[in-house]
Amino acid sequence: MREQGDNLHLEESAMTHFGLHDFRIPRFICLVSCVVLWLTTSGLAGDQREIPAPAIHWAAWGAGAFERAQAEDKLILLDLTAVWCHACHVMDETTYVDPAVVTLLNAEFIPVRVETDQHPDIAARYKHGGWPTTSVLLPSGEILFQANALTPEDMLEVLRTSDTFYRENKRDMAERVARIWEKVESAQRASRQPQGHIYPEMLPQILEMMKHEYDPVSGGFRDAPKFFEPEAISLAFSHHFWHPDSEWRQMALLTLDQQMKLHDPVWGGFFRYAEKADWSHPHYEKLLSIQATNLLNYLEAYQVTGLAQYREIVEQTMGYVMRFLADREQGGFYASQDADVRYAERSGAAIPGDEFFALDESQRSAVGIPFVDRTKLTDWNALMVKAALRVSHVLGNTQTREFALSTLDRLYKERYQPGRGLAHLLHEGHPREFGLLADQVFFADALLEAFLTTGSSQYLDQAETITEDVIRLFEDGQGGGYFDRTPSASSLGLLKFPHKDLQVNAALSLVFSDLFYLTRNPRYRERAETILQ
Repeated sequence: MREQGDNLHLEESAMTHFGLHDFRIPRFICLVSCVVLWLTTSGLAGDQREIPAPAIHWAAWGAGAFERAQAEDKLILLDLTAVWCHACHVMDETTYVDPAVVTLLNAEFIPVRVETDQHPDIAARYKHGGWPTTSVLLPSGEILFQANALTPEDMLEVLRTSDTFYRENKRDMAERVARIWEKVESAQRASRQPQGHIYPEMLPQILEMMKHEYDPVSGGFRDAPKFFEPEAISLAFSHHFWHPDSEWRQMALLTLDQQMKLHDPVWGGFFRYAEKADWSHPHYEKLLSIQATNLLNYLEAYQVTGLAQYREIVEQTMGYVMRFLADREQGGFYASQDADVRYAERSGAAIPGDEFFALDESQRSAVGIPFVDRTKLTDWNALMVKAALRVSHVLGNTQTREFALSTLDRLYKERYQPGRGLAHLLHEGHPREFGLLADQVFFADALLEAFLTTGSSQYLDQAETITEDVIRLFEDGQGGGYFDRTPSASSLGLLKFPHKDLQVNAALSLVFSDLFYLTRNPRYRERAETILQ
């Protein structure tokens, strides 16, 4: 799914359209578009950063917050944030410590904060453009207004205007909300139609879409801002393998060469994205998932070309991960590293990323190290385990192999529960946040990689166990495909409406396909085909 960047401005269009205009139903009930198909070939946080203590009475997302909002007839202010998000840090240090904002939020609203990496299902339904996403919700969780980062002045205007609008239009809004839900349910029923067909012309059509989006000057797909498109690179290499064609090989290699502008030449590792089409003006945070997918892309480039420059990128990136994002004592990989160095004792003063990452090794050590979020997310760990195993196989790094396997074993032992699947993270040593499809899919994929690496049937058996859970817990038996979370009558807000992540469903079809080739069980092939249909 296409990612979007951080935003430090208020979108004027959103400011002028209060009401339910920003509640876009199709986002939750429809697959995005056929173009995304080429992407098929992406503990609670420990040691959280110290930020100024705002006296905002933040509530966690849960029944308590919603029950209070409805009992007190108050709107909800939802802050969808990210540990690594620079614009989120700025809001924490400005808007959310402003006395007038704090007073108004605590008195007239129910403030709820959600960390996007820990709750991707909530983020999938409420994210608006980028991070932070600032949403004013009705007491039942529907979206009244959305923007990104707001100044204290803009926040006060949003809060006051939203509250006034709600008080004056409450009855009409309740009727409109009821009609919207009726339309959603009707659209869901209409979407449950007979399955489509996979036909030979689909792949050429998708490849033609890729060509149309391709940037022949700077590489990459689509225009600025430029994000990594790892599945598109993989598809280009795959097409070149089956149909030797220098055009597709060159498209992939030019993109990888240009993307190196986002590679840290001192520590290794890749920054998150670039603002400009030529891959300039990076946003300097480093996410574990981005390191994993880039490792696979550059490793494949090395295998295709034999060029040392791609091997060096792989070695440097793997070195960065093992140095900064690997828990050498307990196993597992941390989620992210910030873009800048911030000092709590200096009231949030910072060395911005463009200055910090221009320094050499000794200069960086002298100033400090950007904050590392030590949350170990199951889906991102699975992506990194797969990448590390493949790197160790191609480059012959035994230590990396053993660390990846021990991580996989420990995660399965600590986070898997029969009948519930894998938890998304641990909190105080206990598994939390069960019921997310991406965790199951990417972990099963990592288990299959471990089976291919070691030959141990244990990993194949575990992969089959998890896929059985996936079928039982997530499958849409009527409409086909798999929901992003386990359906529940007690789901809150927009979580009560099912959502199918196209990219994760595509990844699941590949897992089923691999299981078919490894076990020759035709049931897995049927599952893979059904998803694509």
